[in-house]
Amino acid sequence: MAFEDIKLQIPNEQGGQRLDTALAACSSFSRRRIQRAIDEGGVYVNKKRCRKAGRIVQGGEKVRIVTLDDEVLTPFSEDQIVWREQSWVLVHKKAGQYAQEALHRSKGTLVYELAMFLKLPPVETKQLRPVHRLDKGTSGLMMFCYDPKALQHLQHHWHQAVEKEYMAVVSPVPDWTEILIEAPLSAKADRWGRYAVVEQGKLSKTEAFVVETRGDKALIRLVPHTGRTHQLRVHLAHLGHPILGDARYGGKKHARLMLHAKVLKIKGYAMRSKQPQLEWCVDSEGDWEW
Repeated sequence: MAFEDIKLQIPNEQGGQRLDTALAACSSFSRRRIQRAIDEGGVYVNKKRCRKAGRIVQGGEKVRIVTLDDEVLTPFSEDQIVWREQSWVLVHKKAGQYAQEALHRSKGTLVYELAMFLKLPPVETKQLRPVHRLDKGTSGLMMFCYDPKALQHLQHHWHQAVEKEYMAVVSPVPDWTEILIEAPLSAKADRWGRYAVVEQGKLSKTEAFVVETRGDKALIRLVPHTGRTHQLRVHLAHLGHPILGDARYGGKKHARLMLHAKVLKIKGYAMRSKQPQLEWCVDSEGDWEW
């Protein structure tokens, strides 16, 4: 896939033109490609995402064009919705789906698809947020919310009220059956989007248990006690057992990233629910072949 991130300024002499026409004239992109980038959400004018190809420019605007060609997205389907109540929506995210807006797109993400499917009014569409993160390649349970106050209440109680478990397939097979990984992680990613174990990094803790082995691969149950970005992926790679399909952290080539959010438990008070505790478990997807 070809990723491009281009910044430019529209010449003053192009003032009065349509945005797509002006950008085609002062960049290497065709007008049709510019229109698609705008539709996908990858064009920013003066640091704000612009969704109107017919916008008339004045000249002098600073523009950023972010594109990712040949990207294949896993389509959203109605059966991914596990549960819905008030402003809460629990979704079984599939591998290959964006949980939230990416720099190069807003259209096609789960936030966008959910808002369209649920026919949310504009205000609630704008407020719809994922409650927690899952990487594009990770599958499993994700909660969304379109009530800012309810979301803030849950996030306030997050560490006391929420438990998560993941499943991963790694290679080679570990020489341990269970381990507590306490390895601090860098606060920022490097130029390739990778985080690392660093001595002065953020406290990060993961429990890992070997469930089954097959040849040079092992199925691992993971219980994160902190929620750092890429925590599980970095911790396993740091031990020398990267996740299959995780090329960013040295994993062997595979059809998908073999990381799955299998269990999500939320105590009811954190969601102001009448139920004392809410719990969901989902089975692995059909493409979870290892």
